[in-house]
Amino acid sequence: MMNSIINIQTISGTITLITTLIIVTPLCGFLFQCGCDWPWSGLDTDCNYQQHAAQQCPWCASMITGILSTGLAIMCGVCAAIFFKPSFTLNQSIIEVSVRSLSGLTVFVGVAILTASIAAIWQDYSIGIGCYLL
Repeated sequence: MMNSIINIQTISGTITLITTLIIVTPLCGFLFQCGCDWPWSGLDTDCNYQQHAAQQCPWCASMITGILSTGLAIMCGVCAAIFFKPSFTLNQSIIEVSVRSLSGLTVFVGVAILTASIAAIWQDYSIGIGCYLL
């Protein structure tokens, strides 16, 4: 019984980690309208940071905001997937893994939006999410 619980937590955390690592760059592009895209579509090659634009993507321009923002969001998402305990009884492992992974991804997106907002305000970035905050 304990072994299956550990496996469910490990699988949920791993799925969340891999998914967040894939979607973090397009999420950056969505939040900041900077040009970041999916890994198979160029990743950050079209980012306004690479183009030396007047306003540069807060996550790409600053190692502090980039690593802290994305790292915190990913870490919170993975921890949520691992430690989330559904309030209802689940009889099937695949459903529990799905619920845990989706909760982790939800936390990831929420924390990413929060940290992106802070980064946009801190760097006076008025494009994307920054246009709603500044």
